[in-house]
Amino acid sequence: MTDIKPFKLSALENLSKIIGDRYKGTEITELFNKAGFPEIQYETDESIQMSKMLNNFGMQNTKKTKWRFVYEVFQNMQKEHDGIFNILKVIEVLCDPQEYFSKPEDHEHILSNINHILSFYALKIGKNGKIIKIDNEETDFTNYENVSKVQKIFESRNFHPEVRRNGQDLFAEERYFHAVFECSKALEKYIQQKSQSTLSGTKLMNNELSLDKGSLKINSQQTQTEKDEQEGIRDLCRGLMMSIRNFTAHELASEKPIPKEDALDILSLISYLYRKIDNAVCFKLNN
Repeated sequence: MTDIKPFKLSALENLSKIIGDRYKGTEITELFNKAGFPEIQYETDESIQMSKMLNNFGMQNTKKTKWRFVYEVFQNMQKEHDGIFNILKVIEVLCDPQEYFSKPEDHEHILSNINHILSFYALKIGKNGKIIKIDNEETDFTNYENVSKVQKIFESRNFHPEVRRNGQDLFAEERYFHAVFECSKALEKYIQQKSQSTLSGTKLMNNELSLDKGSLKINSQQTQTEKDEQEGIRDLCRGLMMSIRNFTAHELASEKPIPKEDALDILSLISYLYRKIDNAVCFKLNN
């Protein structure tokens, strides 16, 4: 494999996000160690969590998030001699089936996401975790020539990882109604888990994102602007449950189809809400 083209920044970014989603901070250090780069070390989970909380409340965050740390490492690595092959070493460790003894179901998901990226470079990683070159020109997607227009449109939006995970395949199949439905359900479940709530739908959003008694705090709520933002996110989540989550749960896709453009806009909204909830801090009050 001597003619592999360098990864584009968008590919490195998505690879980094996959790693950031899978691993804790110390595990990222161990990943690079296993790949033969013990000098690459990430901060502890505790320092990152503290940094994240400071950032949530308007204080300066001097630490890099996990995926941004990996993204910077990959960019610097690729500039070096044989840098592309060093990145592939890390990918092979990431996809090694022996890394998934405790959660074998995660292996298929990681392989699928990694192979989607590698396909643009005429590469593929097998279930054994080894990368091979695809010689068949019909499968060489380096210039995106054989990628469907629908797939390209989806990827251009840079959706939140959970939107990509739950909606990408459905959207690529032009099943827009179902892509929206799955992503809205996934966001609802995420908010349930983060708020430690058994509620659902609009009751969940009203209770857990309310300004006074809600457990999820989008910001410090010290100014009127911050209070307005908290209530605005609550109302957007509530509206999503009413107009999208409930709608798609009770209507037939054949009778109430969702156009591609509308689906993209809805998924963008869900992606935005995911990022807001990602940064929310949970304060569970004792009854």
